[in-house]
Amino acid sequence: MENINSLESKPKSTIGWVFGGLSFIPAIGILFGIIAIIIGIKKKIKGQIFLGIAGILVTVIIYGSLTYFGFVAKTGPYADLKIELASQIINTDAGQVLIYKNQNGKLPLKLSDLRTPSKANFFTTTDPWMTEISYTPKNDGTFELRSAGPDKVLNTGDDIAQTF
Repeated sequence: MENINSLESKPKSTIGWVFGGLSFIPAIGILFGIIAIIIGIKKKIKGQIFLGIAGILVTVIIYGSLTYFGFVAKTGPYADLKIELASQIINTDAGQVLIYKNQNGKLPLKLSDLRTPSKANFFTTTDPWMTEISYTPKNDGTFELRSAGPDKVLNTGDDIAQTF
């Protein structure tokens, strides 16, 4: 009888299960997963340990996928968005080049002549694939901005270019 009573009086640890469940929240779930694992180890409850590990893995898979499709993959859900973004970046940079031309009476020799990007002077010198945007001023007062596109190689079929 004493043996049965001692098992019943032993308090159950629910906090490890709570933290294990919270570990499925992306980003902050890693912290909760670690806490669930520690509690599971201390209380010797394997389910809490596995729940914490599973929650951490979900966060790693979610953010790994977002990073891969957002920055690495040339195809997938973000591919078309990157092409649109490249066009927007080119148009924004063109606006800054034209502001420079109006203020200085001539085109800048290179994009870095536009000074440091800021809230008032917004432009970027890289495209969504993290390659440098090509800027070519012409003698007739026009200029070309070109993104190398998904293949990251200039002057190929997938380039995004516009002359202003």
